[in-house]
Amino acid sequence: MIRWAAFVVPTCLLALGGLLAGCAVNPATGGMDFMLVSHDEETEIGRRTHREVLAEFGGVYYDPALADYVERVGQRIARTTEIQNFDYSFTVLDTPSVNAFALPGGYVYVTRGLLALVSSEAELASVLSHELAHVNARHGAQRLSRMRVRERFCETLTCDADVPVLGDLAMIGARLALEGFSQEQEFEADRIGMRYLHRAGYDTVAMLSFLKKLKAQNELDGAKAGSGEAQAEPTDYSGTHPLTEERIARAGTIARDYPAEDAPPVAEDYLTVIDGMLYGNRREYGFINGRTYAHPIRRITFTVPADFRLHTDSRRVTAVGPADSVILFEPSRLLYTGPMDGYLTGIWADGIALEDVRRLTVNGMETATGWVRQETPIGYFDFRLVAIRIESGMIDRFLLATRAHMTQRLSEALRVTTYSFRRLSEKEAAALRPKRLHVVTVTTGDTLASLAATCSFADSAVRRLAIMNGLDGDTVAPGRRIKLVTSQ
Repeated sequence: MIRWAAFVVPTCLLALGGLLAGCAVNPATGGMDFMLVSHDEETEIGRRTHREVLAEFGGVYYDPALADYVERVGQRIARTTEIQNFDYSFTVLDTPSVNAFALPGGYVYVTRGLLALVSSEAELASVLSHELAHVNARHGAQRLSRMRVRERFCETLTCDADVPVLGDLAMIGARLALEGFSQEQEFEADRIGMRYLHRAGYDTVAMLSFLKKLKAQNELDGAKAGSGEAQAEPTDYSGTHPLTEERIARAGTIARDYPAEDAPPVAEDYLTVIDGMLYGNRREYGFINGRTYAHPIRRITFTVPADFRLHTDSRRVTAVGPADSVILFEPSRLLYTGPMDGYLTGIWADGIALEDVRRLTVNGMETATGWVRQETPIGYFDFRLVAIRIESGMIDRFLLATRAHMTQRLSEALRVTTYSFRRLSEKEAAALRPKRLHVVTVTTGDTLASLAATCSFADSAVRRLAIMNGLDGDTVAPGRRIKLVTSQ
């Protein structure tokens, strides 16, 4: 059995079973890269994947002024890049996830969660420059070329064909967006991105400062999850762009090679543009407040264990915990009025031999639970299913997954999570409101602590406010404009 990890393309010319491929000059590095993907294919992959990205990340965030601003900054940098025949576009995604990425063909995305951390146009430009560097260095095309060689190699020899067929361009593009790049490609994108920043007239130190800010945010979230380091969701920047100490150190070295430039003239200040931007989830997705999830429309809430990190989108709620443990919560799409154990064994887990199936009552609601142990590619896992009827015909359900050797250790915490599930009163639901960024001017007597006390953070308010605004120490200079997070 031949595995791809052992198959290396030794030179720029490869002949195998009718496959003749060569090198192409990398426009951003000047080096020679093994390349089987054409410019037109890159454009088509980006075009087809665009709709998939919008569906995955909540669609486009509707704020014409902000969209125009990001587009304007992005195009300013794009004009300094080596590839000028891509139709570059810059999209703000409507999700609180902190991320930015690019697709082959020049499609660049930033989330409003990431924009909430940005404090200046130069920091925004540093993010867009990095993503444009991936496009111009053709990092996505390089990976696709290796996948294509493997696909054709597998046509001739027996091997593990565990990569998707290259004909599904949208799926390929989505995979590229969410899996991220290698560490060396991240280093390269930082280096090339700083070159673009400098060409566009921005201070390259902005990239370094923003990377540090992202790392501090990541470490804070990880500490709150009880791990000491972040357990990133696949839609988080730390999952697609590893924030290693080496990467930040290299960025600092590169930044010193470029003299500081005066910031380019802009029509609007960055903080003015993002003033009032939505922060966190929309009302229809439900809200996360620390370890608690609450949905004001469906009027339900529950709390996850202290070492789990919550994330939600339009489809489900996910909590990631220690040792690959996961809590998945979602409403059933099927209306069901029969006995709850019948729903569990005959509908949700039909065909699966569940152990210890029994009926329960959770805060007055009919419930059924059962579990099964199954082998997965990363070992044996125990899966506990919990189905709760919240009202006639409507069922919500938890899927609790733990490594088999961790089940006993986590069982009590997960049981508490199950029994924390309850209905919200009308008054409680009405009190749940979305949060927004508000930009204020610091006045004499303001301190970081007093300003943080006005914010709607679930925890670590002082630290979160400091990271969001790039502040050090306990004092804030009067006259400085900073971002606060408050409920509407």
